[in-house]
Amino acid sequence: MLADMRTRQGFTLVEVLVAVVLIDIGLLALVAASAVLVRQVNAFRLSNVALRAATNRLQQLGTSTCAPASGVSFGDGIREVWSVTLPSPRSLDIQDSVTITVGASRPVVVLHTRLPC
Repeated sequence: MLADMRTRQGFTLVEVLVAVVLIDIGLLALVAASAVLVRQVNAFRLSNVALRAATNRLQQLGTSTCAPASGVSFGDGIREVWSVTLPSPRSLDIQDSVTITVGASRPVVVLHTRLPC
């Protein structure tokens, strides 16, 4: 009877505990990685919103008259500061800075272009 117990197939309690600990560590690593990915996707989304706002402002200012101007606009967590200068009588220098504030994240996009008058 003693010989039958030694030839039985199975796992010891120590082996099962080690396997459970390793699986737990792997699952915790997956959860941490997914949290990082969610933060990265949110930061990219906010940067994309800021980039679209700055691009729209540059297009709007590029079609206006050749005169110096500046402004600040606020709304929905977006702060935009823009300026138009005339470095020469034949060109416009346009700069737009967009900051989005959502929680602790504050992506900033700055676009700068020079257009002919």
